[in-house]
Amino acid sequence: MELSNKSYVLIVDDLEANRYSLEMILDPLNINIVHADSGESALSKVLSHDFAVILMDVQMPGMDGYQTVQLIHSNKRFKHIPIVMITAGDRDHLLLNKAYESGAIDYVTKPIEPIVIINKVRQFVELDRLHRISKQTSIDVEERKSRFQNLLNSTGEGVLGIDLQGVITFANPKACEILDTEHDQLMQNNLQDFFASELEDEGSQTKNLSLSADLNKSKLLSIIKHGEGGGECNERWKTSKGSPFYVEFTSDVAIDKNGCTTGGVVMFQNITQRKDNEEKLYYLTNYDSLTDLANRAYFYDNLDKLIFRTQRSGASLAVLFIDLDHFKFVNDQYGHNIGDILLQNVSSVLRSSVRKGDLVARIGGDEFAIILYDIDDANGMANVAQKILNKLDKPMDIQGTKLNVSVSIGIACYEGASMTMEELLKSADTAMYSAKLQGRNNYQFFVASMHEKVQEKQRIQIMLQQAVINEELFLVYQPQVSLSKNNIVRCEALLRWQPKEGEAISPDKFIPIAEESGQIEVLGEWVLKEVCQQVDQWNTQLASEVITVAINVSVRQLTTNKFRKTLAELLERYAISPKQIEIEITETAMSSNYDKMLEELEKIHQLGVYISMDDFGTGHASLENLRKFPLDALKIDRSFIQDIGIDQCDEDITKVIIAIAKKMSLELVAEGVETVEQLVFLAEEGCDVIQGYYFSKPLQPEELLTYLQHNEHLFEKKFEEYYLSLREHKSKPVSVVKVLKSH
Repeated sequence: MELSNKSYVLIVDDLEANRYSLEMILDPLNINIVHADSGESALSKVLSHDFAVILMDVQMPGMDGYQTVQLIHSNKRFKHIPIVMITAGDRDHLLLNKAYESGAIDYVTKPIEPIVIINKVRQFVELDRLHRISKQTSIDVEERKSRFQNLLNSTGEGVLGIDLQGVITFANPKACEILDTEHDQLMQNNLQDFFASELEDEGSQTKNLSLSADLNKSKLLSIIKHGEGGGECNERWKTSKGSPFYVEFTSDVAIDKNGCTTGGVVMFQNITQRKDNEEKLYYLTNYDSLTDLANRAYFYDNLDKLIFRTQRSGASLAVLFIDLDHFKFVNDQYGHNIGDILLQNVSSVLRSSVRKGDLVARIGGDEFAIILYDIDDANGMANVAQKILNKLDKPMDIQGTKLNVSVSIGIACYEGASMTMEELLKSADTAMYSAKLQGRNNYQFFVASMHEKVQEKQRIQIMLQQAVINEELFLVYQPQVSLSKNNIVRCEALLRWQPKEGEAISPDKFIPIAEESGQIEVLGEWVLKEVCQQVDQWNTQLASEVITVAINVSVRQLTTNKFRKTLAELLERYAISPKQIEIEITETAMSSNYDKMLEELEKIHQLGVYISMDDFGTGHASLENLRKFPLDALKIDRSFIQDIGIDQCDEDITKVIIAIAKKMSLELVAEGVETVEQLVFLAEEGCDVIQGYYFSKPLQPEELLTYLQHNEHLFEKKFEEYYLSLREHKSKPVSVVKVLKSH
């Protein structure tokens, strides 16, 4: 009979070149070649094809050839597949023994002789062809054998003869071994004595003996009747000492000369080890070994099934995408061991935040997903997301390291048959990125407009990669004016971006994107170099060191020593006084990576560089943390300044901030000052340094140079307006009175 299919041969090697080289050698055999680049991939391929032979490379990353062979041959379905080991090593006897012990039937060393491998494979292909011919041409394999034949041919399995009541009338040695009893003792037992009840499977004892007896009798009748239909069955039995085990058995009926059933023959084997291997294989295929959560493949498979189920039942279905914020920093800063424990802890939080039937999966390094099926409504979905955020709200202590953990969550609801699985997943992913754009540590439901925002973010991210190279970035400098000195004492460097094509992009838009992508480190280094060059130029032009420039520094830049070393190098290169550079950190940064931040800031402060806290009053810094940080100044956030004279609450907060700064002997800077009313209020409360449009907008370097060259007579009209407003108030700050007397 002509065969309809070619033989399949599996080549397992982590190097693609090796696989294709073997395929070319074997091309004359007219066979189907299947590739696998790892042990795990080979296990998957074995499930899909019946191979004539497997050519297995020994040395592979992860699961090596020996382990793969053992796993394949541990499964009865695949034990017949011949495996030839291939290695670059010499023909070492120890390696040969290891190959044969693992289950291989032959061993080939590299470089491979084409004639050798072709002839070896040809033999297996021919055997496979004959085997398939035998399967196709065989009409019927005798399913029933006489009791005598069964007893003779089953020496590798336990064999028991029983009567209609289940009394054991015959047992071979293997049966005694499996059931852990002597032959004479076994002859006194009933087969029902070795059935493990469901309760015993769970580790408890059956107390209702009558119920147990009925169940065992029913099972016995099933075994005897099963012999009429043939086939294999799996159950749980127990040894004579009560130890449960998995058993695979077949049974046949015994018939007397009158055609009456007199009992049966049961052939069985202990398959506990095989079951364990199958479970291990199933686990490796479907679960993440680090977190014990479902993996990406299992997640997709279940989601596909639930979508089909939802289409039929009309139940609700939602997917949550969860990304661990700043996980790369944790790995880089504290090591992968801490990172792994963090992932495990977060996994536990996710599991504890959902219902028993909901699926939680790890689909990437720091990305997780949850499937919520048949949940009440959007509020129910939001409650799950909020529960996760609440549980992660407190710092997590991992081996003595305290980490502030947060996640960004995107939620997408399945909208019916018109929505594909890919669209559902993309919507959840888009919503997650929207949560990141909203500042992280929150959840967002997907809406159609999010796609545009994500695309815009990706566009900016790509453009930023070339912004420094294309010289599209520049700095402007906003003066900080002292009311007591009546001149400019410092300025703040502000980054601006004008792409070569298109309109200028606001810092409020591109800075958060750069923070998230890590590009802020490149931008921050560029800003630092530009400022140092500019300060050096001003010092030369003014023949003095009259100006200090404040630079905004990201928390990412302060989590390693790279920023500090670059700063020290630039100060030395341009011979700049450290007092001419001030770095600004935000209050919210104090809650991130506290210990490392504190260490780096102290070392930077030891260089002589000023350190100030920007946007004070908008974050969550404690006074204790504020006291520990090496600060020289506080900057009052513009959000409090803009409502002076309008909102009493903001005025009270501003007074408290000023009082804190005075108590801690910190210099004060008020930013965003635009009106004389705001200026008078701040002056009366004792804030001396002012930044904002009342005095000046951000300036080009040349404009600021002109200001500095005429620093003693700047802003005369602005000060006149200020002094006039001061006279209208009953109380004046001591520093201001001195200024008035000097004029």
